Amino acid sequence: MRPAMRRQPAARGPGADAGAVVARLMRAIDPAFLAEAGWDPGSGVLSLPSGHPLLGWRACPTRGCGNALHGRDLECGPCRRAGAGGLSVPARDDLPRGHGDEIQLVPAAADSLCQVAACGREQVARRYCRPHYRRLLGLRSDPSFDEAGWQAIEPAIEGAGQVSLHGVNPQAVAEVLYGLQERTRGGAATVPAVLRQVAWELRRTNAASLEEIAGGNGNQHKLVRCLARHAARALLTPETETRKDVWDLAVFGLPGWLTFTGIGQAWLRETAKQWAADDLPRRRGKIAADPVRHYLTSLAALSQSLHGSRSDHGDDPALLGRCDIESFVQRLAFLARQERISADARTRTTREIRHLLRQFRALGLTRRGGPASGLPEDFAVRDSDIPLKPEEPEAGRDLPPEIMRQLCGHLPALEDVSCRATRVAAELLIDTGRRPDEICALRWDCLEYDEPGHEPVLVYFNHKCAREGRRLPIAQATAELIAAQKARVREMFPGTPLGELKLLPAAYANPHGRRPVTEVVFSARHREWVASLPPLLRADGAEFDKARVVPYAYRHTYAQRHADAGVPVDVLSALMDHRSLNTTRGYYTVGDRRRREAVDKVAAMQFDRHGNRIWRDARTLLDSEHARRAIGEVAVPYGTCSEPSNVQAGGTACPYRFRCAGCDHFRADISYLPDLHAYLDDLLRNRERVLAAAGIDQWARAEAAPSQEEITRIRQLITRVENGLDDLTDAEREQVSQAVAIVRRHRTVTLGMPRLRQALPAIRPERTP
Repeated sequence: MRPAMRRQPAARGPGADAGAVVARLMRAIDPAFLAEAGWDPGSGVLSLPSGHPLLGWRACPTRGCGNALHGRDLECGPCRRAGAGGLSVPARDDLPRGHGDEIQLVPAAADSLCQVAACGREQVARRYCRPHYRRLLGLRSDPSFDEAGWQAIEPAIEGAGQVSLHGVNPQAVAEVLYGLQERTRGGAATVPAVLRQVAWELRRTNAASLEEIAGGNGNQHKLVRCLARHAARALLTPETETRKDVWDLAVFGLPGWLTFTGIGQAWLRETAKQWAADDLPRRRGKIAADPVRHYLTSLAALSQSLHGSRSDHGDDPALLGRCDIESFVQRLAFLARQERISADARTRTTREIRHLLRQFRALGLTRRGGPASGLPEDFAVRDSDIPLKPEEPEAGRDLPPEIMRQLCGHLPALEDVSCRATRVAAELLIDTGRRPDEICALRWDCLEYDEPGHEPVLVYFNHKCAREGRRLPIAQATAELIAAQKARVREMFPGTPLGELKLLPAAYANPHGRRPVTEVVFSARHREWVASLPPLLRADGAEFDKARVVPYAYRHTYAQRHADAGVPVDVLSALMDHRSLNTTRGYYTVGDRRRREAVDKVAAMQFDRHGNRIWRDARTLLDSEHARRAIGEVAVPYGTCSEPSNVQAGGTACPYRFRCAGCDHFRADISYLPDLHAYLDDLLRNRERVLAAAGIDQWARAEAAPSQEEITRIRQLITRVENGLDDLTDAEREQVSQAVAIVRRHRTVTLGMPRLRQALPAIRPERTP
């Protein structure tokens, strides 16, 4: 019997355009990848190797079998059933063979192939290969059986790891192959069984492209959408993408999307597109598109204001004017008063609109023929329209030392919640104060040593400011942490070149260690860890809000504790890698405010020379009182002196020879209690030393020895101060204790001695550089 001609699926592509798409996609596929994936263009079959880290599959370990294993199975079904019955492994033509005799689909003449569209094997019986003929025999008994339809959708007889694309539309084949290449390059694994389902769906629906079967929620549909997305990006260009309302930023070499749909006026939307197309190439880094998104959000706010305040909805730019800008500014003020937007968002939005309107005119977009043609000059934001920027946008969000100690004590739990790399990332954030994205993207060789002294430094990339090769001095313990992580990563990926490894590799879709853990993934793991912790308690026993414990807070904490310790502003600015000193000064402003609050609390526990408490309400201290304390007093060994001549001389010209305990100009507060104890001990030691000395006249002995009156007065003062502290509640005592620590840390008492920078708080002594 003469074999019938093969039934080919009807082409649904756009004619010649489909051929151009196929040719373009196939040119973009690396031949080395096709060879790696086992692609045979003649038979249309992918023979995916079992040992491939992303395309591979598990083979049955039974000798001579080689069938694919699924899930957690240790043997394939036939081998498991044969072993249970004491039988040998069955040999059937319709089952996949072992590795040594795997089914091979080889090119053959079209009229001699099996009539199943997906099959590339030669005919053996009645126009079919033997396995398909056996399947057909079991179906012909049904009177409603459609043999032609069955030929079109019946899958091929594929061996283990094989995926047949025979009978699939050529454009869909090209999309699958290109998408598979890009998916593999991105580090994502593909299961051969799911890829077979995609091929079967393409044959069943006779789809011209992957987009036609992208609906659904199954694993095969997720894979289809991924492959289709990669294939679509291969056909994009910046010129074609900028004509859309939603841009795929992959064509600009950036991640994510850019959306213009929130801008309702056609002229404003087109103007924004032309500005964005000009602005995007000027930005660098993986977050380069974020500022552009911020500007588009501000433009959307302007668009909403025009739509709601004008009868023509702002569709004609030539009719706009100053009154529309005033309406926009007033709308922002109203939203801020209603707390629907923050004060910072109001200021930022107004500034961004001012910048954009200036850029529109600078680019010539308002001239005749431009999208904003005829836009009046008075449609502009003036400097007076911009409200003052709220202070401390960055500083003031640090975590208290006692909270940091509790978090550091629970770091082992972070490793249990996620993995070792997550804990290392958290420790590096705490130790170095870098931004989360800078830590996540650290290269494997980020640890170097400066000469001389062999001091360790962290080499990182400042993504925010696009600064490569930044160097930060770190502690030896931090260097040891990095070195241990480097050894661990090298052991995990021994075959990857060192220059391509990341210090914190992603846990999934990363067979070679080239992809770092993302900031989003790290933040999610960190948030899960914080939520699992017991309540975090302040020093006074009050519970701390866990919502404030975010990765970026470690950067604020690093900066604030260095500012509080007296690190000069220029040094801290270099440590933080800030562009402007004003940003760094914000942390010192916070420190000054905290010191003022501490002084207020301590001033409420002030005593005169008789030990009488000088009652005052710390909340009512005026600015003049703080100024007086700054310029109207001078430090003495265990308190302050307000005697004018001594103050003018900087504390070195006391007319009473420093007999503070007998002078009304003397004041002491609770922060000087340790100094009072030390002074009393000195008095007692000096008296014993003078009384024991020989060869000294009586008048000299009497004048050199501390008087009993002074010793009694100091003892009385100490007792009064301690009793005043005992009168407080536990919460008040804790607050005063914290205030004393702050005041003593920043006290400018020198008494002729050089002032040293205060030590950093003991959050993690072994990690503090």
